[in-house]
Amino acid sequence: MKFSFENQSMRNVFFAFFVLISGTSAAQTLKTIKNSEIKTVRVYQNGAQVNRSVQTTVEAGITQLLIPNLSSSISKSTIAVSGIADATLLSVVHQLNSLEEEMKTPELKNMEDSLLLLMKDKDKATSLQEVFLEEITLLKANKSVGGANVGVDPDNLKEIADFFRERMIELKVKLLDLEKEQTSLDERIAKVSRHIGELNAKNDVPSSIIIIAVSAKSRMNLNLNLTYFVSGAGWTPKYDIRATDIKNPVLLAYKADILQNTGEEWKDVKLTLSTGNPSLSGNKPELLPWYLDIYRPEYQHKTNLNLTNQVPANYELNEVQISTRKSDATTYQWDAVIVEQNQLSTDFEIQIPYTIPSDGKQYTVDIQSYELPASFTYFAVPKKDKDAFLIAKITGWESLNLLAGKSNVYFEGSFVGESSINPRSTNDTLDLSLGRDKKIVILREKQKELSSSKFVGGNVVKELNYEISVRNGKKESIQIVIEDQVPISKNGDIKVNVQENSSGNYSEETGKVM
Repeated sequence: MKFSFENQSMRNVFFAFFVLISGTSAAQTLKTIKNSEIKTVRVYQNGAQVNRSVQTTVEAGITQLLIPNLSSSISKSTIAVSGIADATLLSVVHQLNSLEEEMKTPELKNMEDSLLLLMKDKDKATSLQEVFLEEITLLKANKSVGGANVGVDPDNLKEIADFFRERMIELKVKLLDLEKEQTSLDERIAKVSRHIGELNAKNDVPSSIIIIAVSAKSRMNLNLNLTYFVSGAGWTPKYDIRATDIKNPVLLAYKADILQNTGEEWKDVKLTLSTGNPSLSGNKPELLPWYLDIYRPEYQHKTNLNLTNQVPANYELNEVQISTRKSDATTYQWDAVIVEQNQLSTDFEIQIPYTIPSDGKQYTVDIQSYELPASFTYFAVPKKDKDAFLIAKITGWESLNLLAGKSNVYFEGSFVGESSINPRSTNDTLDLSLGRDKKIVILREKQKELSSSKFVGGNVVKELNYEISVRNGKKESIQIVIEDQVPISKNGDIKVNVQENSSGNYSEETGKVM
């Protein structure tokens, strides 16, 4: 290509413009980041906030950093980038992965390479098998010795026969070995193919990418922190309640079942479990005018209310004030968990790294253990069941910021059943059944000699007497509550009189005797 210039100044202007275009084009680069790592995850009961570390080097000019293989459930409005240092953040773009480039994992590449080697070995075995079969065909075709009018030398015939026999045996053995080798290769090829199919199925999970555009004045290292919120994750509380005997406190183990199906593996990450609700609006609240009015059943009329006067009897005003000062937060630490409490939520920072695959399965994480005071009482209803049931009345649990969840109950080292914890309960005592105790024997027997049925003045009078006996086969004394009942009449012609209840508490409304 030729250019002509009328003067030197025009030549300088064109040269400067050409250099500017060339320099700008060279500075705008697209760089794919394949080694970003998830460092911490804050898991809510519905969703999670992921913190990903991005370390790279950028040249002078504008660089677009493409971060692939991210979750497809990222909420765009929650993406944040920090650690930009002396560079300038130009833009952050999130989109579903529509690139044609195939992102193969090292494991998938290794499996595909292994499959190629196995297929190559199988082709070699098949070729050898064809060669041996051709040789056998050739031997069979040339086994006749001499011609039609020529006799056969016996020594020559024996030599040829020995050669034919030995070679045929050798070829048959090699064919058998090749058949075994091919069978083994087919099995290995099928196994590797299945593994490749499983890996491809994982790679087919929808993913997304984030493109971060930065501008740098010179070559520099960047340590970016990328955070975003994803759905498809969460945690639920569960508890283990263990009682060793009826003399010691109860041990409450607070645990969490974490699951995630975000498409990203959380490998050796520090987890924080939060009881907060990330779906709450982030917009600042606005105060609207606060009006007071007097309620009148027949009509409503706004008026100025003089608070120095007596408030009418039919006037009601309910007000709830909630303090949200940061100074109200409390932080305390155990060996493996840091717990931070504030007015709205509680965060449990798990100090031990965990790996949570993206498979939708539940993985249990230990949060904390508490010793809670408890009183133990045996309870029995011998009319329904002859066994005594041990009940633990646990106190002090309402101040632990627990969430509603199921609990596994253990007594004396054995699993006795499931229960539940409801922190919204108004009771300050949590009653848990620790199962049956076969060492407590209870009998409820009808005293036939004291029971009768007779006519008195045209009325039928029945007397029923029951005796309840309890035998304690344990070494220590116990406290037991026994419940029985007296029938309740729903007919005026039937009257019930309680003659003896062994000093039990009798309720006429329910008929129960405690």
